[in-house]
Amino acid sequence: MGVFIAELIKIRRSAAWILAALVPSVTAVASAMGAWTSGGFEDGWNTLWIRSIGLYGMLMLGVGLSVLASLVWRAEHTGNNWNAMTAQPVAAWRLASAKVLALALLATFMQAVLLLTVLFLGKVVFHLPAWLPARYYAVSVLVVVASVPVCAAQSALSARSRSFVLPVVIGFVLTCVGAVLLAIKVRAALIYAYCLLAHTTQLGSGSGADASALTIQSATLTVVLSVALTALCVLATARYFNRTDTHA
Repeated sequence: MGVFIAELIKIRRSAAWILAALVPSVTAVASAMGAWTSGGFEDGWNTLWIRSIGLYGMLMLGVGLSVLASLVWRAEHTGNNWNAMTAQPVAAWRLASAKVLALALLATFMQAVLLLTVLFLGKVVFHLPAWLPARYYAVSVLVVVASVPVCAAQSALSARSRSFVLPVVIGFVLTCVGAVLLAIKVRAALIYAYCLLAHTTQLGSGSGADASALTIQSATLTVVLSVALTALCVLATARYFNRTDTHA
């Protein structure tokens, strides 16, 4: 727990929070305005949500998490901070987990900002009747869960690279690959963290046998895959720590 608290202290006044607020809010506003100018919200809240989370879930969320991971790891790649980190009397998996938890907190904040932005747009700007359907709140929780393995994957990449940009570029490519796999409906691709995240953001937009329908089965699959993928990434990062005592 102490390692996680240390990570929270590091990011407390970080620019990461500004980025985590801007990415979802700007994307949601731009997407909603695009929907409003191209025909409005014929299905009310459903249209607003689907349009707001579309680009965000398929691209901006994954890229945003990639940048946040580089920001969270930047201090460790400065000076002798890497050696100081690995010299701590703490298990390697705990160090890796602390970074992932810090990123997961930022991912939770991002989804909260998106949700609040959609609610503000719907009630205050567009005066939509009633409220956002309950299923989208459940989807928001699942999006946070599905964000964690991507956080873990990007954390693993950022741990290995002194470059700030390289992990972000790789994250962008991996996010695009995930979006393409989802678009061409490769069901098995859900074991790929970036595709799982994109898929989860689109839950609730379908019904019945539709692959994007929000069901107990789809929610369970998201949670199980997220836990498994996160564990794999954390263990891989921990193994890298154990094999790398010093950072040149």
